[in-house]
Amino acid sequence: MKNKRNQISKRIISLLTAVVLLAGISLPTAYADYDVYPTGVTMAVKKKTVKKGTHFELFARVSPYNAEDDALTWSIVKGKNIIRFEDYDRDGDEQEFIALKKGTAKVCCQIRGTNKKAYTTIVVKKASSKGTIKRIGPKTRTIAVGEDFDLEVRKSAGVRNRNLKWSIKNTSVVRFDDYDRYGDDVEFRAVSAGTTKITCKNKKTRKSVSFTIKVVNRNNRYYDD
Repeated sequence: MKNKRNQISKRIISLLTAVVLLAGISLPTAYADYDVYPTGVTMAVKKKTVKKGTHFELFARVSPYNAEDDALTWSIVKGKNIIRFEDYDRDGDEQEFIALKKGTAKVCCQIRGTNKKAYTTIVVKKASSKGTIKRIGPKTRTIAVGEDFDLEVRKSAGVRNRNLKWSIKNTSVVRFDDYDRYGDDVEFRAVSAGTTKITCKNKKTRKSVSFTIKVVNRNNRYYDD
């Protein structure tokens, strides 16, 4: 009787081992490269409102918390003419987008190889202002010869750095510190005593702001840092 029970136990163990092996073989090959494959995904926000021309990010959360976020893949399932991806990357737990025009779009984050998905609705509104730029800091600056300094403007939503071009009226007084001539923040160098005007212009709207730069010799103790 005892031998019979032992034989039955061995058969059960053999069957269980076979089931485990078969289950292991049937797992999707995509899972093999991950230590912990996610079993669930949720979006950080269900709805997000942005303005036309803005860059924005979306975030997803996986479960369990220590699962590999590289198993996530993103897609725009509605409104591909409303928003677009900022680059070619489609993996991970965060993605960057650009709002192209007014309207509603829908973004999906999915666990690769499964039907588990999460969604965020994006509402793009019209930009409140059209291509405006504003001066940051005082209009007139006093700089010592040989010093580097930067000038900055605040741009409204939709204004791209590539459309903001800087110019110097008298380059014998001030010159660019490098080859950068575009953007909302540009660096300069004071080269000789004198006064000049530096202008930042939005090439698209033709709107501009200017700074007056007074360059003084270092032995003049009345200059500002």
